[in-house]
Amino acid sequence: MYDEYGAQGYVPLAINLFQDMNSVVKVYARQYSYPFFRDGGPAWTAYRMNGYIPLNYVIDTAGIVVGSMEGFNEALIRSWIEPYLTGVKEEKKAAVLELTRVFPNPAGMSQRLSFSLPAAGPVTVRVYSAAGELMRTVFSGTLMAGNHSLVWNLTDDKGKPVPNGLYFYEVAVGASSMRMKASVLR
Repeated sequence: MYDEYGAQGYVPLAINLFQDMNSVVKVYARQYSYPFFRDGGPAWTAYRMNGYIPLNYVIDTAGIVVGSMEGFNEALIRSWIEPYLTGVKEEKKAAVLELTRVFPNPAGMSQRLSFSLPAAGPVTVRVYSAAGELMRTVFSGTLMAGNHSLVWNLTDDKGKPVPNGLYFYEVAVGASSMRMKASVLR
């Protein structure tokens, strides 16, 4: 994908945490021309890698995670990347999970997340702090395909109001998930 999309602004970044993997990663790094990031742990922790390799994130130019998944599904990753590139042919694309809106943002009393599902299935919606701490599981269950809207009352799982700050909604459908940034300001 880098060979195909690199000239259009796509930049993959390999993150390595383990010292003993250095030799393995170097073999791959010599084959490709994209950057390699040697991490002492902060990036690994921030993106909740939890030992899954490969773990893929697509981050837009504003730093917002627009998609993530464990394993590798090239068609899904391409569907996340292509809307941000220049010069990609518009073709009929497969329907994918889409986070459409967080309102109000920032929020003081409650906040509504709107999203669209391409197919019926199990869905989990969680809210994380900017530090990656799980604050609230807003929904966990099965939803039909189509548009949905959920309200978060700005409390954690214990019912305590969350402090002002930056938060991330994570909508997980099967093995893939997407995140959207939101803020609380009372």
